[in-house]
Amino acid sequence: MAEKGSLMVGVKMKEVACRHITYQNCTVLHSDATALVFEVERTVAEGGTIETVVSQVLVPWASVNHVLLMEEKA
Repeated sequence: MAEKGSLMVGVKMKEVACRHITYQNCTVLHSDATALVFEVERTVAEGGTIETVVSQVLVPWASVNHVLLMEEKA
């Protein structure tokens, strides 16, 4: 298993499960010994309008249950 904080910028993650929420299809923006910062696209519906928004999320490693990386084929 990789050390916390050793995820490279740009790595695609299939899933990041935290205490109360699971994020899917994320991209690593920053990773160090204390926290993981990633970008996630999500669909939001407000007042009948559906749009895709991009959020940047900072999660302390203590709150992360697991991370699943995307498989890349060469």
